[in-house]
Amino acid sequence: MKVHAVVLSTAGNQNYIFGSNKRRENVGASHLITRVEGEWLDRALVEAGAASGDGRRLRVEPDGLEVVTANAGGVTLLVSDPKVGKQIVGSITEAALREAPGLDVCGAVGDAIEWGNAKEVADGIADARELLAVARAKRRGPRLRFPGVPIAARCGSSGLPAHRVVALQEGRLPEARSAPSLAKLNAFDAALLQLAVQMGLCAGDDENQKAVARGSLSQIVDHLNHKAEWVAVVHADGNGLGKVFQHFASIMGGDSRPADEYIEGLRGLSEGVDQCAQESFQSVFAKLRGSGWTAGTDEPPVLPLILGGDDLTVVCDGELALPFARGYLEEFTRRANEHPAVGGVLKKVDDLRGLGACAGVAIVKRQYPFHSAVHLAEELTGEAKAVKRKLGQDKSALSFHVLYESAFADLQRMRKQQTLADEDTCLTGQPYVVGASGDAKWARHRHWSDLERQVAALTARDDEAPVISGGQAHELRSALFRGREAAESRFKMVSTWLGKDAVQGLASDDSLFWHDGHVHRTCLLDALNAAPFLSSKGRS
Repeated sequence: MKVHAVVLSTAGNQNYIFGSNKRRENVGASHLITRVEGEWLDRALVEAGAASGDGRRLRVEPDGLEVVTANAGGVTLLVSDPKVGKQIVGSITEAALREAPGLDVCGAVGDAIEWGNAKEVADGIADARELLAVARAKRRGPRLRFPGVPIAARCGSSGLPAHRVVALQEGRLPEARSAPSLAKLNAFDAALLQLAVQMGLCAGDDENQKAVARGSLSQIVDHLNHKAEWVAVVHADGNGLGKVFQHFASIMGGDSRPADEYIEGLRGLSEGVDQCAQESFQSVFAKLRGSGWTAGTDEPPVLPLILGGDDLTVVCDGELALPFARGYLEEFTRRANEHPAVGGVLKKVDDLRGLGACAGVAIVKRQYPFHSAVHLAEELTGEAKAVKRKLGQDKSALSFHVLYESAFADLQRMRKQQTLADEDTCLTGQPYVVGASGDAKWARHRHWSDLERQVAALTARDDEAPVISGGQAHELRSALFRGREAAESRFKMVSTWLGKDAVQGLASDDSLFWHDGHVHRTCLLDALNAAPFLSSKGRS
């Protein structure tokens, strides 16, 4: 039996979602991407001959059509007739052109492969992905679909040529908006309902519950867009999961295994990671609902804009960013390693031992360009990935940055500013390990609990007065940039004034610094930056 692999995927998702600072457009864009593996795929399956609602249950043997994976704006299928594959690709890409202008969706149908062992099918899917990359490279990008002419007004949100002038809110002047901008805005209401279900705010067909949930989420969107002083982007990613999918045939126990077992295992892994991510988000969000926040919203001001596969991108109020990121990493790592189709499979491989995740948190002022904040969060996630090399793929870590400047955020430049030129001293201990770290030397002083200990010392209070005053904290920060000797001297002076018990949480072995190879490092600067966002007193 001959089959063909069919792959579709979106590209440039971050730019599509975060190219605007308008939160309503961010939410609508996120929803439009999910329609690729959702509504548009279901519609395409019906058009291809599948009974309504049953298309995802079909199997290539005997039905001639099978959905292998469908998440995060991507779809992988197997078809016995390449014409059916082309019809599905055409249906989904046409839907994107009509209903989500500006969204980059592309698909490809691979050559015929023998439906035999796992290696044959895995190689066929890999070849189809290469064809997809070639097809995408040969076509024009979506922005070129909107050529500007001298008489065209510009969209105030996207900068693209305006499609029409619309009145967005009562009491405001009409605005010129492009077709992509309008599509995102039109998707906002549907997106709120999907988010409400995804976040666990409503379920079933209770219309009153849905209305309350939509109102709460709309309130959060407006808060993040107009009122929040600090807004954070949290980006999380599984460790090395892309390579796991690429080599999954070998991980399953050998390339000669039957193709149907390989496909079922691949589908189980994909759906399992999706389930772990969604349940982890809901669990952490529920904990935030039981804690306090100062935003004045009915629900914690947290919006998941990308939650598919092992990818998570959340925009939230700055005060919740670090607790949320830490909680999500712990929950995802635990759930993934307990899930039989995820951790149960990966633990069979000696050099994997399970699955961890890393996160980057960029905390910026509300007016800061959103796409730059997203870029910074991605760079921070990459920095946190050092935990894979040091401790293994099953460990999790977190890097963060609080951006006080308005310049473009380049992580390499900012880390260089935290490295003193005249001596081997680095003023950051990042990334920080979240969850179990074992007894590895590299993780000593680098656990999240080490940072929390220093934050607790900086924010401790005695009869409502801070033990370490704001002025003393500022002097410690300034001394760090004058060098290790100056910082240690200032620390000893503060210790003499306040007593060792008051400042013991700031030091390890009576020193602010520790040896990291040939470099001296300290967590104090990180703690000073994190304190306003980890201390409830600092949030007021």
